[in-house]
Formats: sequence, structure tokens, C-alpha cells
Amino acid sequence: MKLFKNATSPFARVAHAMLMEAGAHPEIDVVNQWESPDRLVDRNPAQRIPTLELDDGSILTEALIIARHAADIAPDGSHLKTMTVTDYEISGFAFGVFDSAVYTLNGRKIVSGEFGDSAFDGSEMGQRRRRSMVNGLQRLEGMTDKLSTSDIGLAEISTVTALHYVKLRFPDADWMPATPNLDAFAERVSERPSIGKTMPN
Repeated sequence: MKLFKNATSPFARVAHAMLMEAGAHPEIDVVNQWESPDRLVDRNPAQRIPTLELDDGSILTEALIIARHAADIAPDGSHLKTMTVTDYEISGFAFGVFDSAVYTLNGRKIVSGEFGDSAFDGSEMGQRRRRSMVNGLQRLEGMTDKLSTSDIGLAEISTVTALHYVKLRFPDADWMPATPNLDAFAERVSERPSIGKTMPN
């Protein structure tokens, strides 16, 4: 199988990490979706990543669909096959955090054409997305006791992804909430290949 991703996308990171936890090691094709390369457009009309091409030529798109497929192909007895309502609850909050971060960056691109221009952030929608990031991280901060350091699944991967992505894109932001529990959890699982080898750069 082949996974189309870029170096920083939180959605692609979740998909890649879940496939690794399932024991799959897809070929990685790093693309810049903003340039709409033919090899991505030909496989995914939405021109989005992650996009997963299976060995039989089938195409899976969107992070949660690929994550669900990873659970389906995981060996019998895998922790990925026993996800709970709490796992989905945590994952949903985490997706809300990095979705808001990506929305903010896309808003910047639309408004000024530059990711580094923060004019969008002061708009009503920009402020709403910022509150979503802050509130989501605070909610996750209080739920770290429900995360596993041994059975790394969708909840754990999504939570670490949310934390890392916001810190990557908004370094030293004065609105960043304190997250000592999340920081400690991310550090404890940093040696897990699905976490360490998918770290954005």
C-alpha cells in the first residue's frame, strides 16, 4: 500500500501512526497538496491528504476512514480492535483541536496568501478557532488519566498529534494553555515508533 502525506499534516500523521500500530508499513509518498500534483489528483478528486492506495488499487481517503481500516486489518487480539466510547470521545476532542489549527492556517492563506500572516487570527472566525484550540487542549489535559502508555490507539495518537501540531504551528503563543499532563504523556510515549517516527518536521 502507498500513503500520500506531507511532513506536517496532523490528519496524515494519525492515519500513518494507526497503520503502523496495525503492523502495516506503507510506502510513503510525500506530496504538497497545495500544488495539486497529478499523482494525488488522479487518486483523490478532493486533492486531500491523507490518501491511501491499497495493493488492489482501492483508494481510501480521510484520516478517520484510514484509521478505521487500520483497526480492521490489525491482527486478532490487537488493542486497535477494542476501542471504547471513551477512546472515541478523546479522539473527537483531539481532532477538534488540530482541525481548528489547520482551519486557522487555511484562513491565513485565503486572507493574505501567506501562512505566516496572522491577520486572519483577529477575525471573529479566527478567534473562534483559537478558543476551540484552547478549550480542546484544556479538555484533553483533564483526560490524560484515561490514556494508555502501552496500548497506543486512536485516542493516544490523536491526543499527541493535537498537542504537537498546535505547538509546531503556534510556538510561544501567549494564548497557549498550560498542559503539563499532556506534555508528560507525550514524553512517555515518544519512543513508540508510531509516535516518534511520525513526528512532524
